[in-house]
Amino acid sequence: MEQSIKAIATNLRAIRESRKLSLDGLSALCGVSKSMLRQIETGQSSPTIATIWKIANGLKVSFTSLLRKPVIEAKRGSFTKSKPLTAKSDHYRLYPLIPFEPEQSFETYYIEIDPGTDFFGEPHQGNVYEYVFVIKGMIEIKVDGKKHTIDTNEFLQFQANCPHEYKCIGKKTAAAIMQISYLA
Repeated sequence: MEQSIKAIATNLRAIRESRKLSLDGLSALCGVSKSMLRQIETGQSSPTIATIWKIANGLKVSFTSLLRKPVIEAKRGSFTKSKPLTAKSDHYRLYPLIPFEPEQSFETYYIEIDPGTDFFGEPHQGNVYEYVFVIKGMIEIKVDGKKHTIDTNEFLQFQANCPHEYKCIGKKTAAAIMQISYLA
């Protein structure tokens, strides 16, 4: 619950300040006392569900907008620092970069495929698209039986609700950024 209290405190203060509201002004909008709002914003109080609803209704924002973790303004990372997920005796390496979050509806990976290695992707359920941006080498992507050859600095977008296969067809290891988008 500590993370939720911190998120509520951060989100409430950010929304209030972006609207140039004082604590008195926010109190008038939502019917929660100024002292309680101050305690919530400083993380000294764990608000009840009813209080969160009052604040959300007063600000005319969604309930979850007060609960979600704050957005990271900037984050630096390495494509290959973490241990990869592997297949084909470690000749296909998948490095998770950006995990799926319901608010963003996508996830991003860095992949490396050694020469001659292929990987069969299972069809995804629903309205899912894959975007593959080749940054090194050459990858053949077969989508529902049709082959597409993607070279360095090229990309392929495809609906991923059918069988798909990745294969490194060059003489050197291929690398790509893969983004999976989950549309409603």
